[in-house]
Amino acid sequence: MKNSAMKTRSVLRIAAHAAWVVSFSLGYAATGFANKTGITGASGKSNGFYCKGCHSGGTTPTVAFDGPTAMDPGSTATFSFTVSSHSASQIAAGLDVAASDGILGVVNAQETRLEHSEVTHNAPKGNDDNGQAIFLFTWQAPASPGIYTLFGAGTSVNLNDLRTGDAAARTTYAIAVGGVSTPTPPPMEPTATATATPTVTVTCIGDCGGDGEVTVDELITGVNIALGATPTSTCPVFDANGDGEVTIDELIKAVNNALTACPV
Repeated sequence: MKNSAMKTRSVLRIAAHAAWVVSFSLGYAATGFANKTGITGASGKSNGFYCKGCHSGGTTPTVAFDGPTAMDPGSTATFSFTVSSHSASQIAAGLDVAASDGILGVVNAQETRLEHSEVTHNAPKGNDDNGQAIFLFTWQAPASPGIYTLFGAGTSVNLNDLRTGDAAARTTYAIAVGGVSTPTPPPMEPTATATATPTVTVTCIGDCGGDGEVTVDELITGVNIALGATPTSTCPVFDANGDGEVTIDELIKAVNNALTACPV
């Protein structure tokens, strides 16, 4: 009984903390992150965090870099970052671009700025007739040869001044500097017959709805399962190790997924 009571208190403390942290973070996103002036630190470079942690409810856009894949040391080139909307209501876009090294720069008339060595928007850029918002920027290669990476996240937004009805995506772009070749996959050996490729499923702990996000309601469901008030079958993805119960470690992982993003 004593151990059971201690477990209940621990789970309740985590539940209260999780609800406060997630609610605070989402609330802060609605008033701070989900604004029109852009932010940095959300390109996917830092621990994989990107704009999806602040925006939700919309249709995920397609994002892509374009520019040279090989450069001389110290040279500068212009690149583009395109956010393609797949929803008629998401009519504009924003971005955050970072680099593993080198120097990023802004291009005139792009409504972007350089902040903390990253490129972000001053105001969302409206989509063109193809449903795309294209941002131009520059990157100066480092003096040392090597493979360098651009990190980019784009948010497709509906301009309702809230974080809802928006969606984000991220990508990376490799650039070879100084004659270094970008790594290529080894050639496949010919086979007589085609073989089926096994499907790999990535489970996001706490994502009961399977939509790639963990909500506060889903966290509460996980807590109820951990307390024994709700069967595990209600949301099997909380039981990451398949032992038939939800542990504190699994709840903490679900909270982290709610604050950042589900594994891609």
